[in-house]
Amino acid sequence: MNRFHFLLSIVVSVAVYVCIGILWGREGLWAYNQLQKQKVILNMSAERLQDINLRLNAEYNALQKDKDIIAAYAKKLGYVSEGERLVKITGIGNPPFTVYDAGTKTSRAEIIFIPEWAAKGIALVVFIFYNLVYSVSVLVHRHAFTKVRSAQY
Repeated sequence: MNRFHFLLSIVVSVAVYVCIGILWGREGLWAYNQLQKQKVILNMSAERLQDINLRLNAEYNALQKDKDIIAAYAKKLGYVSEGERLVKITGIGNPPFTVYDAGTKTSRAEIIFIPEWAAKGIALVVFIFYNLVYSVSVLVHRHAFTKVRSAQY
């Protein structure tokens, strides 16, 4: 094996290692796409929570400052003001109590990637495979060459 092919096998192995790192590594394109999808999901969840927060803040402010809203809630709870009479009709249910959704729990999913040790192992296998193939091809070529030379004499 000459120096050129040995150095070429090293270059090919390093190129394989770099490509694996860029495409499927911890900070590669595959991991980046997974993070982008998670970012979209988290942004949508944050927007939903902001909408819920705005509605709750509006209702909170109305309960603190709007006399009509306070009176409506008080009547719903059975309170009456002076001069009013409370009439309860049996058989008619109360309107359903409003339950606010606090949102769904959104957690960060684990990112799937090829670890460094696996990328290095694959590059080592490529290095060994390249050298084996080249060595076998040299042996076959030499064997064929010696057969041709021995047949000529």
